[in-house]
Amino acid sequence: MKIVVLGSGTSVPHKARNSAGFWVETDGMRLLLDCGAGTLHALPRYEVNWVAVTHIFLSHFHLDHIGELPALHFALKHSPGVQGRTSSLRIVGPVGTAHLLQTWEAALGYELLTLQFPVEIEEVQPGQEYPLLDGHSMRVHPTPHTNESLAVRVEERGTSVGYTGDTAYSEDLSQFFHKTDWLIAECSFAKPRSDVQHMSIPEVAELARRAEVWQLMVTHLYPELDRLDVKGEIAKIFSGPVIIAHDGLSLEI
Repeated sequence: MKIVVLGSGTSVPHKARNSAGFWVETDGMRLLLDCGAGTLHALPRYEVNWVAVTHIFLSHFHLDHIGELPALHFALKHSPGVQGRTSSLRIVGPVGTAHLLQTWEAALGYELLTLQFPVEIEEVQPGQEYPLLDGHSMRVHPTPHTNESLAVRVEERGTSVGYTGDTAYSEDLSQFFHKTDWLIAECSFAKPRSDVQHMSIPEVAELARRAEVWQLMVTHLYPELDRLDVKGEIAKIFSGPVIIAHDGLSLEI
């Protein structure tokens, strides 16, 4: 399994960090996790086979996570690289995903969901396991961020990667992500804040510790964290390997 960081930032513009986006690739699956600002041009920049994307997962409907999805569809509609493609694209997201995409399509007038290949929309809910491809599956869990926000855990023949999306700290997530090989977790602030539904450094470290994940990658980093030793602070609580995500980072599991 290969993971490429397309965007490790937030809604706040940053010279080195796009908004949220991750590419997860296996022998048969090419999954895009979220599609925030900067994702579209990051795909070819970091040399992923974006025209062959098989699945897109939307964690929630904030623009820094879905804002470039219409542009991606427009690119898939017109790129010469998709000529002859017949395999479907499956878009997976919370309840409301179909309405969102249909509203965009109607408002923009580009027939964004009418591509040269089938587009399937699947709205997922917690408590079920969803097959993706042979040997691949997905489960989701609600997060305390928005009404629809979801975390996701993807399994591929015994290997797992988890993605929190946006979330405040929740002990439920430590059970959902228990023993995950890789956890991609948001880490927005230095210290806990009661006025926002995001995690801080000690909270994401505690989540990883309780979940007993093999390796932690922190993302969704606000600019204020640039001047801090985020990795060192996490290590005070979580003893496992830690990576600070940066755009263009590519890892093999």
